[in-house]
Amino acid sequence: MPLDGTRVLDLTRLLPGGLGTLMLAELGADVVKIEDPNGGDYARWMPPLVDGQSVFFRVNNRRKRSLILDLKQPDGVAVLKRLVERADVLVEGFRPDVMARLGCDYAALAAVNPRLVYCSISGWGADGPYAFRSGHDLNYVALAGLTGAMPTPQPFGGQAADMSGAYVAVAGILAALLRRERTGAGDYVDVSLFEAALPLGLYPWVEAVTTGTGGGQGGLTGGAACYHVYHARDGRPVALAALEPKFWANFCAAVERPDLAADYLLPERQPYLIAELKELFALKPAAEWEALLQPADCCFSLVNPPDAVHTDPQVQARGMLGIGADGAPWMRSPVRLGETRPADDSVPGYGEHTRAVLLEAGYSEAELAALLAAGVIRQG
Repeated sequence: MPLDGTRVLDLTRLLPGGLGTLMLAELGADVVKIEDPNGGDYARWMPPLVDGQSVFFRVNNRRKRSLILDLKQPDGVAVLKRLVERADVLVEGFRPDVMARLGCDYAALAAVNPRLVYCSISGWGADGPYAFRSGHDLNYVALAGLTGAMPTPQPFGGQAADMSGAYVAVAGILAALLRRERTGAGDYVDVSLFEAALPLGLYPWVEAVTTGTGGGQGGLTGGAACYHVYHARDGRPVALAALEPKFWANFCAAVERPDLAADYLLPERQPYLIAELKELFALKPAAEWEALLQPADCCFSLVNPPDAVHTDPQVQARGMLGIGADGAPWMRSPVRLGETRPADDSVPGYGEHTRAVLLEAGYSEAELAALLAAGVIRQG
């Protein structure tokens, strides 16, 4: 695997860090999840549960190991620094001042291991007027213009900023590791979930500032008939994305409406075209539209409800999502390198690997016993 022999210390909770370090684990990294003694990663206990364990946690934390460590104790910080000596990457997801107050910020840990790649994932980034604000995905996408670009501003169908932040973190970590191979020096990777959401709204933003187009009126946000969601006779939504002339021509030919073909991108023509297509799609159920329009090569698709995504033929053929024998959903990383994939799909129990990881770090049985007695570490 590309990251075989790479040790990652994961201090994150919930989604962005969990997904990011999962992708590193699926590239072969040894990811050690460092959890606090007061329940660890909140995601462990989020419903729905299967066999007493959160499905969300299982999806994002396969192939990792878990160590329980109290970083609020000086001896806990000393343990972390000892682990850092042999680590390649550390990922944390706290507000910008938390690790500094613990004595574990980049400067402190780089002094222990100058080769360390240290990645901070926070809502707003390490500085700026919002740096210490609280926030969740909805706040980030709202201020990034994504929510306001929709015809009716509402929560997204997924965690766009959180998931994008995971990819930004992985890209930054891999870039820093590559440069370390050339220079020998580690680096600090500053990931802002808000900034990770900004590129997702690049086109609506450019369109808005150059043409004055408002929310829901842009070419890709509901204002164009050729790039729109309609409802079939049975009520199922369908997606048409026939932006280019050839795709629009194919669509018009397939539905036998040559009168719609000309000037289909003119702004003043959109209300008429949208109204015509709403009436048109209401004539047939979604399955009949799919049978007619898929062969026409016009960028048409059904809209899958969330509970049907894993049954989609493309998803099944590529093995991206599935349901385990115990009923728990699973997801593989979309980062693919040929057929190379680690075999271990296990999910770590809370503190399951505390003893093994610390023995690897050089601790003796007597030292472990002392740390356990002081409550600095715990075993699952």
